[in-house]
Amino acid sequence: MNRGEHLKGVVPPLLGAAALIAVSVSAIAPASAQPQEAGTVRLAQLPHNALADQLTGRLGGRQAGTYLDGAGNLVVNVTSEAAAQQVRASGAKARVVKHGIAPLTASMTKLDRLAGTDGTVGLAWGVDVISNAVVISVPQGDNDAATKAFVKRARALGDTVQIKRVAAAPRLTLGPGEAILTGGSRCSVSAIGASGGTEYVVTAGHCTNIGSTWTTSGGQTVGTRQASSFPGNDYGTIRKTGSVSLTNAQLTQVGKPQAGTQIQKKGSTTGTTSGTIRGYNRTVNYQEGAVSGLIETTACVQPGDSGGSLQSGSTAIGITSGGTTGSCRSGFQSYFQPLDEALQSQGLTLKR
Repeated sequence: MNRGEHLKGVVPPLLGAAALIAVSVSAIAPASAQPQEAGTVRLAQLPHNALADQLTGRLGGRQAGTYLDGAGNLVVNVTSEAAAQQVRASGAKARVVKHGIAPLTASMTKLDRLAGTDGTVGLAWGVDVISNAVVISVPQGDNDAATKAFVKRARALGDTVQIKRVAAAPRLTLGPGEAILTGGSRCSVSAIGASGGTEYVVTAGHCTNIGSTWTTSGGQTVGTRQASSFPGNDYGTIRKTGSVSLTNAQLTQVGKPQAGTQIQKKGSTTGTTSGTIRGYNRTVNYQEGAVSGLIETTACVQPGDSGGSLQSGSTAIGITSGGTTGSCRSGFQSYFQPLDEALQSQGLTLKR
């Protein structure tokens, strides 16, 4: 693969351009207004999350995850009518399903142990609370012996696993264009982190892996690579050394909204695209290596969007990692590194 076309699917953007996804990173002060400990990112308390946490904690193995339905109602998957009555009494909607969280998690763990083995390149999987199964996405054209062998092993886990054929394999989003540039490649900005008066551009790790010095499309210096984590994770930071102004626009907090939440993705190639969160904790086995703990959405990403922002209103959620490419059609799959993990790993906060 040509490094200039790194993961031809989705390329990264430049700073300073109209499409800049500079997300100001500011500290999210706790309710007590006490100073926040360095390295700790406090997630915003979003609607439904407190009740969802309370119910899943109380139900334990009798629950199988939560999500928002099309009307914005909190739905709790449960394995018995008795558990469903508890959920309804709390004001949420109950859905009785076959599998509890324990067998789903066990199947996910077994599949994760196979990441990187023959037949897994180009595949993605994760616990899908809406399907009440671990859904494995397999590209339509991927029918070689190794993939068939992996699918057979996955099916042996029983009906906790579902196979879904998708248009194409997810690929990291990196390519030529306007955004933050290094060595002829470009990426997009997800957020601006801050620590001790220094600002950092947060982007994808597969972007920062390819170069240490970054500029804007106009040639102004942005800064130098501070950290890079890929594969395994997919985040990187660039320490600001130039005079470029980094701003947040409207993002004011970091959070993890429920599956089913409407979201927007911002990138230098496709601008703003919309969709919903499909789920969390996805493992994607890119050609370059497996990445775990990703967020799956239905928002379109294309070359040049890598490192861009996943958000819902004023809440910053994630960093564009990869997705299916070719066109923004129905059934799109895109994957994002959670932003809170990236900030916390570097002791950064979201700048207002």
